[in-house]
Amino acid sequence: MIRAMLWLLSLVELLLGFTLSQPWLYVAGAVLLLVLLVIALVEWLRRRRRKQPPVVIPPPPSSPEEELQSLGILEIRPRPRTHPSETLTTEATAKASASELASSEKEAIPEAEAAATSEADVEAASPTSEPTDASETRDPVLTPCLEALRAALEAQTVALLVQEDVSLEYRVLGISSEMGGVPPGWTFTAPVPLLAPSMVDRPVTVREVTGELYEALGYYTKTPPRVAEVALSPIPFTHEGALYFLVADAPEPGRFDRLSASTLLLEFGRLLATILEFQQSRKEEAARAYRPRREIIAEEMTWARSRGEPLALALVHLNRADAIAAEGPVALAAAEQALKAALQESAPDQRVERFGELTYGVFYRAPVPEVEAWAARLQAQLAEAGGWLEGGVSIGVAVLQERHQSPEQFRADATEALREAYETGTCTILE
Repeated sequence: MIRAMLWLLSLVELLLGFTLSQPWLYVAGAVLLLVLLVIALVEWLRRRRRKQPPVVIPPPPSSPEEELQSLGILEIRPRPRTHPSETLTTEATAKASASELASSEKEAIPEAEAAATSEADVEAASPTSEPTDASETRDPVLTPCLEALRAALEAQTVALLVQEDVSLEYRVLGISSEMGGVPPGWTFTAPVPLLAPSMVDRPVTVREVTGELYEALGYYTKTPPRVAEVALSPIPFTHEGALYFLVADAPEPGRFDRLSASTLLLEFGRLLATILEFQQSRKEEAARAYRPRREIIAEEMTWARSRGEPLALALVHLNRADAIAAEGPVALAAAEQALKAALQESAPDQRVERFGELTYGVFYRAPVPEVEAWAARLQAQLAEAGGWLEGGVSIGVAVLQERHQSPEQFRADATEALREAYETGTCTILE
């Protein structure tokens, strides 16, 4: 998807350059198009190399022993007998697993309640933190870009580094190297700054590598190879004050003195900044999605009681949820987006949160008569809707009372109201 957008962007830049007579648009579009062609060529060569495995013809065996070895049989030994107690233990384990499976099948709940309560199960099973970059060995997006940049620059190594504080500690976000660089997520400390404060405002800085600067090349697993110069270029992306920059090195001087080298570093820096912004937004969306619903409910309960205002929790479930889920994740995402948009349009000043598969919760801050009128109007409106919302919705509403001492109690009443609404086909409100 990203690659298709980049192809389109390059064509748009060339078209705008032709239309507006702006030479810099020609240069930007041509550079981006060249980068995409290099990436496509590298991937094509890699696929071609994979499709042509070397053919190894083993020599014919000269003896029965060698014939057995050629079949993968190194030695023939008598099979040891299994002790009766081990057999009984294995059978007991299998019976226990079967009984647990049967008991889990008996505890199935109705579909409407499962949709409303599945979010709680996801909260308990989902990790509270994202996996670190150190657990990744290759970024599927950053690494191909860095490989293309290294090939275009004819560099020895190209790496994307981040310096998150004033200390001389750097983290490798992505790397492409002929000499076997460190994996993404690797952190190292340098004796001297790679990118000094006076160089941050420069688009590209080329430095001769001698003395302590050579020891600062911590993105190699072992002693760095011969490096004569490095080119450093900050990229226009910031997150919590961190400094992101590209570093490329070469074994002989003069490799980065060309104007094309600076242009490539600048254009790739903009491309990587766009990719990082996209990845950061996806991480933030995932973090918001994994926030426990009980925290959100408790937050709304505290807000309402501190101000003495009414609060209702309405669970809205799409009636055709099973049929849409059977169509796959793409259909499911489209239906959820349509349902959320309809709820936000019907209650623009209220909070809408996802509570399960094709189930959303609306925190309606209004008296009971107004909530009842809104729910009836919403159900009638969606009953006549088409597309993903065809078939209408079921709405169960719980009104906050003194008996609700915990978020779980408040949510349980809303779930019970949703169950009754799903069975009867009419909006249900529990006060």
